[in-house]
Amino acid sequence: MIIDELWQFPVKGLGGVRLDSAGLVAGQHFPGDRQFAITTGHPRFADMPDGDWQKKAAFLQLMSHEQLAALDYHFDGSVMTIFHAGVERLTADMDSADGAATITGFFADLLGDSLAGSPRLMRIDKGAYTDTKAPWISLGGTASVAHVAKVMGHRQDARRYRLNIMLETETPFEEADLIGHRIALGDAVLQVVEPVGRCAAIDVDPTDGVRGPHLLPRMETSFGHTDLGIFAEIIESGTVTPGNRLRRLD
Repeated sequence: MIIDELWQFPVKGLGGVRLDSAGLVAGQHFPGDRQFAITTGHPRFADMPDGDWQKKAAFLQLMSHEQLAALDYHFDGSVMTIFHAGVERLTADMDSADGAATITGFFADLLGDSLAGSPRLMRIDKGAYTDTKAPWISLGGTASVAHVAKVMGHRQDARRYRLNIMLETETPFEEADLIGHRIALGDAVLQVVEPVGRCAAIDVDPTDGVRGPHLLPRMETSFGHTDLGIFAEIIESGTVTPGNRLRRLD
């Protein structure tokens, strides 16, 4: 296996940014991943402080708001530009109160009555708004993505699974054999922890935001599980780049 692609997802629920390299740090999440999130606006989250990890139910996510998949964005420092259907919709500084208000106003207008109230832009500096509080990163295999796409009848696109490191593999689900083992990638060493159990977010086409058939029961029937990808903990810091070969250390 070698690294095929590296992906960072700065805003929970939105699309990813492909990286040329990543500096992995022991005991931390993937760099820059899920640093921002937008609340659903539900009153019980109104007083939630910045900086604290919260369960995914607090935030906008593809599982419940598939329209998010139709958005593209990029950052220039703290300035965020959002595109919808290829058209620039806003540019705002996430570090300013006015910019944060502009961003949350955009999502309030986009999602309308599907929100429980007024959304808030949230930031976490230590940790990440990942679905699990543990400081894990995610990896997956290209053969797994291709096989599931073929069996389920949708287009092959790794973005559907929002994994940090895509490995070039030959056999579907072969990355699961790494669970419980230490691996080296580039200069970094990882401990592979457990499979990534999927949720209904994978029903959403990452290109157009259209929700397709519910895949989990079909995956269970076809494969005997609903996993795609693996979680790993960084135990030795190092830089990883596409083309790095994976080595099993034990």
